Amino acid sequence: MTSSHRYLEMAEELESELQHVPVGSRVPSEHALASRFGVSRPTARAALQELERRLLVHRVQGRGTFRRGRLDYVISPAWPPSFSETLRRAGGVPGVRLISVAVRRAVEQECRQLALPAASAVWSVERVFTVNGEVAAYATSVLPHRALPGLDAALTGEASLATALRRRYGIAVQRLRYRISLASPPQVIADHLTVDRTPTWLAESVNRTSHGTPIESARTYMRADVLNISFEMEERTP
Repeated sequence: MTSSHRYLEMAEELESELQHVPVGSRVPSEHALASRFGVSRPTARAALQELERRLLVHRVQGRGTFRRGRLDYVISPAWPPSFSETLRRAGGVPGVRLISVAVRRAVEQECRQLALPAASAVWSVERVFTVNGEVAAYATSVLPHRALPGLDAALTGEASLATALRRRYGIAVQRLRYRISLASPPQVIADHLTVDRTPTWLAESVNRTSHGTPIESARTYMRADVLNISFEMEERTP
């Protein structure tokens, strides 16, 4: 069997074994795998790289290779459009770091999405999310400035936008539109995500108040090796 086929055969066997290995466990090294399977180090390395491509392991420089666990990020009409709350419900420990809060003029598309007059002032909020201590997503949210006075102060010490909107303004956001695709993030966003420019999930969404008024337009890049996007739809009978 050629080495190209051999590393795939190794990857298949290791994938089957990993189903019974706890998330976070160390995976055998290239040296150990080469000895076990009677192959060269490059072939063992190729097998680990294949497992990494399948999002089953992640390699930490200087530490080794570990069993990866991806958290289900559920998109559902029954779940609130809160990144932190969604991760919490999935069993993860969410974290959020506020990068910036600034006021600027909305571009044409943002005015359409938020039903605002041309060149209205908006808040632009940038955040990085983590789950179980690992960087998971980068998000930019745009919100109407006039409707949310003092949002920058509300987010000081409270980086959860959904919580700030509820506590300060009495707004419980609901999903209005949601679109997701695979996209290669710009370099500056890839740096925030601590990854190269390999494709990530790109979620483009608009949220509304309980009265139906658009309140937030957001673009969120989510690491596909950390989060598994899951849509749950349920038909409701009258």
